[in-house]
This record gives sequence, C-alpha cells and structure tokens, in this order.
Amino acid sequence: MQKFNKIKQVLALVVIAAAAYLTVVIAVKYHRLKGPVDILSDLPKNIDLSLQKVHYTNTKDGVLQWDLLARKVDYYNDSGIIRFSQAEMVLFGKGGSGKYTLVAGTADYLKKTGDVKLVGNVSANNEAGLTFTTGHLEYSASRSLVSTDDKVRLEDASMIVEGTGMELRLDSRKLKVLHNVTAVIQTRKK
Repeated sequence: MQKFNKIKQVLALVVIAAAAYLTVVIAVKYHRLKGPVDILSDLPKNIDLSLQKVHYTNTKDGVLQWDLLARKVDYYNDSGIIRFSQAEMVLFGKGGSGKYTLVAGTADYLKKTGDVKLVGNVSANNEAGLTFTTGHLEYSASRSLVSTDDKVRLEDASMIVEGTGMELRLDSRKLKVLHNVTAVIQTRKK
C-alpha cells in the first residue's frame, strides 16, 4: 500500500511539473508576439508602407527595363520615394544590348521620374566580365544613362581604369570615365 501511495505522489508531481512547464512555454510565446499597434510604433512616422524580401520589376511599353531585389523596402508617399535596402538592381539595355547587375546599400526609386539613386559601396558587373565600384550611382530612365560624379574603378581581364565621374549609356553600351583618369593595360603573354 505504501508503494502505491509513492507511485501516486510521483505521478502527481510529474503532472504538476508538466502543467507548469506548458504554462511557462505558452506565457513566454504569447509575451514575445507583438500586436499590430506595437509593430506600427516601431516604424518611423513618415513611412507609409514597409515590406521585406521584395522583388520589384520596372517595364516600359511591355519591355523589361530593370529588376530590383531588396531585403527591405520603405515607401514614402509624401516625397514619392521608394527606398530599397540591401539592393541588387539588374539593368537591361535596349534590345537586349547588355545586362548590368548593380549592388548597393540603398536604392531610392523616384516615382515621378522613374530614376534610381544607388548609395553605399556600389559595385557592378556585366556579362562580359567588366566590374566597377563607386560610392554612389544614378540611373536616369529617360536617358538610359548610368552616371556618377564620385571616384570610380573599372576592371576586366586586361585593364584597370580609375578616375572621377563616369557615364554609361545602356542603349549604346558606351562608357566614359570623365576626369583624372589613370589606366593600366595588361598585355597577353605568348
């Protein structure tokens, strides 16, 4: 009889411990969840919409102009700016005349003009193996032009070009480094 009472006591203790454990788990999980009001209070007041993991595509007359992937997007209705954070932008030249991939800390899309301003350790490459880096870059949709007035470094398999200011016309694939240009051309060994 005494053994039976001990088993009852142990079982009662196990049931009480399991109930206490479940109560703690539910309380911790419920406490971690934020309500909609709490989430909204975390956002800056001037942001009208904020999304995460976004793929944004821009077309003109049914033709793909560019794709933009971002970790986070903030939409500012008053200023007409859409800010993409940790952005990767893929630009397509007219008639498929080249594809350029640009990576930046942020990319601001200006709704009025369709232009994009990329800022923060901008790096880019194309299908032919050309890479370039700069501090900031602007894409003009109306002129199909990528430009910067910042320092720029271009590199491919046979050359390195550094300078200040750059213009790249996507439709003609013409690239100009504007000022203080230095270049190193490597010759092939036979």
